[in-house]
Order: sequence, then structure tokens, then C-alpha cells
Amino acid sequence: MKKLLVALAVMGLLSSCTNTVTYEVTNSSCAGFSLIKASRQDTTETLRQVLIHNQTYRQICSDKPNNEKQNER
Repeated sequence: MKKLLVALAVMGLLSSCTNTVTYEVTNSSCAGFSLIKASRQDTTETLRQVLIHNQTYRQICSDKPNNEKQNER
């Protein structure tokens, strides 16, 4: 009887491991920002800051659909 209970308990535990739950996380921080376009009048320091901003934006907000990425070029 003990062996049967142990076997049932193990089967119950193993079957619970097969069900994985996936959560989709939406990054809403990208909605308030966009890429910055540099101007010819910008100083070297401003250009450096624009470059850093755009690189950071691309890393954080890289999950855009392909058609949106193509429109940015």
C-alpha cells in the first residue's frame, strides 16, 4: 500500500512539472521615447549623447515589428 501511495505521489509531482506557464511582458517604456536624429549644428558632445541614447533605445526597444524598424532608417 505504501509503494502505491509513493508511486501515485511521484506521478502527480512529475506531471505537474510538464505544464509550463509562459508570461508575456510588455515593455511600455518605449512608448514615451524614440530615436533622436542628429543635426549638423550639434556639438561633438551632443552627438555623443545622441549616439548613446539611440544605442540604448535600440537595445531596450528591439522587439518592434520589422516594418517599424525599416521606417526608422
